[in-house]
Amino acid sequence: MTDTVNCPVSRAVIDVQKTFDAGRLKTPRDRRIVEEILDLLKDVARGRAGGDHIPALETLADEIRERGVDAAAVQAADDIVAALSEYGEVFRSHVETHNCATGDCLRLSPAPCQMACPAGIDVPTYVTLIGHGKDAEAIDVIRKDNPFPWVCGLVCTRPCEYMCVRGRMDTPISIKFLKGFAAERALSHREYKNPEKAPDKGKKVAVIGAGPGGMTAAYYLTLKGYGVTVMEDLPMAGGMMMVGIPRYRLPREVIDREVEMIRDLGVEFRFNTRFGRDVSMESLKEEGFDAFFFAIGAHRSFDMNIPGEMDFPEVLSSVGFLKAVALGDRRLPGKRVAVIGGGNVAIDARSEER
Repeated sequence: MTDTVNCPVSRAVIDVQKTFDAGRLKTPRDRRIVEEILDLLKDVARGRAGGDHIPALETLADEIRERGVDAAAVQAADDIVAALSEYGEVFRSHVETHNCATGDCLRLSPAPCQMACPAGIDVPTYVTLIGHGKDAEAIDVIRKDNPFPWVCGLVCTRPCEYMCVRGRMDTPISIKFLKGFAAERALSHREYKNPEKAPDKGKKVAVIGAGPGGMTAAYYLTLKGYGVTVMEDLPMAGGMMMVGIPRYRLPREVIDREVEMIRDLGVEFRFNTRFGRDVSMESLKEEGFDAFFFAIGAHRSFDMNIPGEMDFPEVLSSVGFLKAVALGDRRLPGKRVAVIGGGNVAIDARSEER
């Protein structure tokens, strides 16, 4: 059965329960301690755990191992210690978020919309808050997992809405646009606030790339108390949000406003700075950076692998074309243009040609 369970917390509950039920625990004291461990694990799996649960599990397991009296109890304790060591982040996530990402801990299974969200945002909570007019609180919930609620409220592909339970009755909740609506209204009312930062850790992190990945890393690292400098080859922040999505879908000021929120936290930006040309690993280490996060993006189109594709200057990639337009090159590629493809990038390229 445990082979079909992906959650380490649920798997630990099943394994300890089997040990307890099998009657292999010979000493009353060890049996009592294992029962305490089982109760604590069930609390974690059911969303009833607090900050003391994981340290208590470690203490009880160590007590059994130090005694070394009952082989079955020692094996159970070893398994718990190994699980906490290997999957500590998963156990802490269960305690702190009361969510089980795999859905194995049934009482902590996220809603289908949240399961479908690539960022795992707590959709039911922020939609409820928006419904009560609490836009700022909704933005706080979203930014626990995504620092760009307004951007995503305009351009997200909204997989959450395809899984919305309401859609089985009539139409899905408009989750994507509610997110953008709340972000815009919170900014308009000056209620879009940054969370409090942790105390300064005295460590510096260099983030290479000011696209969504780099700025997301910068945002959360800064909140944890690290000093962050973001280095970007382009003359502005945003990455493909800025140079890959046309303004009619994602206005530049939307990106600028949310980037400014990250800058307000103390993140430093260095534009027109290319790693390998203007800075190197050695030069950054000399500046005192302790860690590095590379988020260089994917600014290339897929090749179609057809003859002549790379041989003629008239053949342009849509991604390259959109980037050139975003950087100010407004020249038409020709009087008659064929766009190969029918996805978002193709439609965006067709729109920019006009």
